[in-house]
Amino acid sequence: MRGKKPKERKSYVLRMGDGTLVEVTREVYLEWYQSRRRERYQQELNRKHGVCSFEEMEEQGYTYVPVTDSLEETAIREMCIGKLREVMNELPEEDMYLLYLLFFEEVTVKEAAQLCGCSRKTVENRRKRILKGLNEKMHEFGITAGCF
Repeated sequence: MRGKKPKERKSYVLRMGDGTLVEVTREVYLEWYQSRRRERYQQELNRKHGVCSFEEMEEQGYTYVPVTDSLEETAIREMCIGKLREVMNELPEEDMYLLYLLFFEEVTVKEAAQLCGCSRKTVENRRKRILKGLNEKMHEFGITAGCF
């Protein structure tokens, strides 16, 4: 965890939404503390750059209408996802792990580098190489970008 850490304490307590206090371990408390800092930082960025949410748009009178795909588009998407699974299953385990971290666990490149025991630049280069290879193999199936 970067930045200022809370002082060591005998016990760590979090206040729940209903006001009750729950004693937790130091690790849980530090993770909660870090997530609160991230949330405040994101809110600050949103205010600074004027980012709005669906809730704010609804308050201003705009409504969100989700776009639904036709049956044909859904079938094509499912076929593309099936081919992608086939191609990804051919990847080496280290590459699969890196993609899992970056795209499914939403780990930052820096955190992935620490978990993989390599430099940030190495992770960036591997990610670029892996995605380029996946793209080339998908092209062999006749699937181009924008299928998903």
